[in-house]
Amino acid sequence: MQEDYHILVVEDNLGDYVLVEEFIMEQVQQAMVDHAHSFKEAKQYLLASSCQYNVVLLDLSLPDNSGETLILDMIYLCKNIPVVVLTGHSDFSFGVKSLSMGISDYLVKDGLSANALYKSIVYSTERKKISAALEQSEKRVRNFAHQLNNALEDEKSKIAREIHDEFGQQLTGLKMSLSALKKQKEIESGLQNLIDDLVSDVNRSIEMVRRIANELRPVLIDKLGLWVAVEWLVKEFEKKTGIRTILAVGNEQPTLSKATEINIFRICQEALTNIAKHAQATTVNIQLNYKNRCLTLFIDDDGIGLPVDFSERVLSMGIVNMKERSSLIGASLIIRNGITRGTFIELKLQTDD
Repeated sequence: MQEDYHILVVEDNLGDYVLVEEFIMEQVQQAMVDHAHSFKEAKQYLLASSCQYNVVLLDLSLPDNSGETLILDMIYLCKNIPVVVLTGHSDFSFGVKSLSMGISDYLVKDGLSANALYKSIVYSTERKKISAALEQSEKRVRNFAHQLNNALEDEKSKIAREIHDEFGQQLTGLKMSLSALKKQKEIESGLQNLIDDLVSDVNRSIEMVRRIANELRPVLIDKLGLWVAVEWLVKEFEKKTGIRTILAVGNEQPTLSKATEINIFRICQEALTNIAKHAQATTVNIQLNYKNRCLTLFIDDDGIGLPVDFSERVLSMGIVNMKERSSLIGASLIIRNGITRGTFIELKLQTDD
């Protein structure tokens, strides 16, 4: 090995420990090996601030812990330290299950060699390093996505204000001028009809400006919060699409950051957009609740549902955006076909308050 290793061997059988230690020393010129005879003793080693282990070699049958319970307890204690199981029992199915629980390798003591143990230690530690580096990289990507998302929402808010203030005020001024012009006595009746048509056009333009500004950044979410904003969204969706939409909201509301509220609102908005485009639905049910420090958003429709090969397909941009937004706020998001028909969406967010 090219570097020093600090290894914890958790083994109650002295003969097995001596053999493992010999294997380690055969391959590692300078290795520091600690020996724990029980889970309790291993816990003391692992919790000691001075002990920074590269790998833990774990026997599965200890006096005070064993089997799956031992694996789960050790994985929890080790956190970022790889755990290699050393066992006297050759059980393939249990070995596979152990790997799925988070251990790095599963070695049977019978037939174990110094070279096999050496390779397992090296692969486990290197794999852990790569995993940690990947996790840090993913964390940086999530942070960048979060910053980008916030910047986009800020820009939308700015554009919405400018549209509302600039175009809205100009159109309102134009409407007032047309109304004043109509009151002039010398205006011919034909011209008055034209003015009426222009006023109607201006009114429609004012309504369009308000709608665009609201879609960019709903003013309700800033003033009255998520619950009211979702109620407005549902009413607008039903009015625009003609799809019957039933909304049930809980009485209790959480205290959320504005960024979190915006992301939940956008997820709901994207879900309704997808329903309008693809679902061929006649009814949509939405539930928004907060209970036991958990916010839940359920959306289901009676449409045609997801394609049969949905899980293998390249996800649509809308669904990708929904998943990214849920990840940004630390929420879980499930999108699947309904039990009988349609599509079912479930968002869950645990809060701190």
